[in-house]
Amino acid sequence: MKEGAQPADKPIYFEDPAIQALYQMVLVLGEELAATREQLHALIALCEEGKAPSAEAIEAFVPDETFDLERADWVERLLEPLERIKQSPSRS
Repeated sequence: MKEGAQPADKPIYFEDPAIQALYQMVLVLGEELAATREQLHALIALCEEGKAPSAEAIEAFVPDETFDLERADWVERLLEPLERIKQSPSRS
């Protein structure tokens, strides 16, 4: 058997399997989009500094505190609809 986290190891937040699957999908897509946004931020910052935006420079780039705050706000907005569903009483 393969080592590491298996689907059954993931926390279950919703009783409805379709909603739980949607939640997991949003998390995965959010992770991918967050990485892309960070790379874009690095690319823009490097260009504004007059530096060549190489793969190495983008990988080594450390975002400033402003970007971290914007990212936290974006993550909150991304997950807000699912958090509301999670907190609402179950529908029978």
